[in-house]
Amino acid sequence: MKAMILRTALTLALLATTASGASQKMTCRETGKTMDKCCCEMKNGKFYCPFTKKTYDKCCCAMK
Repeated sequence: MKAMILRTALTLALLATTASGASQKMTCRETGKTMDKCCCEMKNGKFYCPFTKKTYDKCCCAMK
């Protein structure tokens, strides 16, 4: 009985974590575009934004 309750609780916790993680989006601070993952690429040790075609010292994306 205890094992069944524990298994159910763990399953519910896993589902809640998965559901909240799926809704996370990234937003480019420079353009305002929303995407599923960060748009930045590393070029010469700096963050390169393909939308603005510029490099930055810090990532231009923010989690929404």
